[in-house]
Amino acid sequence: MKIVIVEDEPAAASQLKFLLNQLKIEHEILATIESVADGISWFSEHENPDLIFSDIQLADGISFEIYEQIELKSAIIFTTAFDEFAIRAFKLNSIDYLLKPIDLASLRFAIEKFNNQQLMKEELLNSLIKQRAFSVKNYRKSFLVKFRDKLLPIKSEDFAFFYIENSLVYGQVFDGRKFILDFKLDDIETQLDPVDFTRANRQYIVSRNSISELVSYINSRLQVKTNPKAPSDIIVSKEKVTLFKKWFENIV
Repeated sequence: MKIVIVEDEPAAASQLKFLLNQLKIEHEILATIESVADGISWFSEHENPDLIFSDIQLADGISFEIYEQIELKSAIIFTTAFDEFAIRAFKLNSIDYLLKPIDLASLRFAIEKFNNQQLMKEELLNSLIKQRAFSVKNYRKSFLVKFRDKLLPIKSEDFAFFYIENSLVYGQVFDGRKFILDFKLDDIETQLDPVDFTRANRQYIVSRNSISELVSYINSRLQVKTNPKAPSDIIVSKEKVTLFKKWFENIV
């Protein structure tokens, strides 16, 4: 199986190559392409590979620009952090749509679909429908929080961050108040708009509007400073730093 990887982040490309090796399938990586311009040039000058793994957001544009300009017969597996491009991806030669971070099971399933061509378009469409990729997502607009003997409505946009402390989940509001929430942090993460909030680590979900500073931290990690100040250091792991920066710059 001849493969081309379109990915502008070396760490993500390396991780994908590692996972492919873990699957123990016969394959050859023909090229790793980092930009739209390089992609157009490479595919214009070389034979089509069997399969393309393609990130969507590249340094100089989105990878759809490559596939809409170059006539390709290759199957494409798109990879990205969010799913807002699902419909457009389906119109191309895509056989799957993997959300980052990619795990081995998802990759194995995508390769199996590639090897079983009759699943191609119909199964992808059904998969996207099941994932509600074509529907407009209704993210949580507010929370009802307990305060003494009352329930107070707090808009989601008024929260600076959510965090776990002593096995309790708190929501920190910009005005300085904090409330105990009757939710798991994992559940809150799925209910918030990923454009405005992201999971920094296992302990924190942060609002883009709360971030006052990003500071380089030991071992290639990143410290997130917020206003209001968090009760403990918010540290982004080395593996998630690039994706976090892209989210913050709104280019994921």
